[in-house]
Amino acid sequence: MTIAVRFPDGSIQNVPAQLREISDSPGSTTSPRFERVPLNCDSNWTFHRHGQNWYAMPRSGSLSALRPAVAEWWRSVAHMEDDAGKAVGPAKTARGQRQRQRSGWGNAA
Repeated sequence: MTIAVRFPDGSIQNVPAQLREISDSPGSTTSPRFERVPLNCDSNWTFHRHGQNWYAMPRSGSLSALRPAVAEWWRSVAHMEDDAGKAVGPAKTARGQRQRQRSGWGNAA
C-alpha cells in the first residue's frame, strides 16, 4: 500500500504507507475508521501533513553512536569459544591429554 507524497523538488512519489486508526470520541459505538499515512522509515525524509496532502521534508540531526556490544557470556568458557580447537601451547596439550584419557587411548602402553 502506498500514498502520494510531494517532495521539495515538486515531484510527487508514492511511498510505503500504513493504516492508522482515526480516533473518534471515546464513547463512540460506530466501527473504527482508518486513514493511510506514510511509513516513517526513510532515513532521508520525514513526512508531514498539510490539509489533505502529505509533504516530504529532509531529516535533520545526526545518528547517535550505538553502545558497544556486550561480550557474550560464553566467551569466558574456553571450551565454548569458536577458536578453542585452534589453541596452541599448553592449553592444546592439556586438552589433548584430557581427550585421550576419556577415550582410553592415553592408557595404552
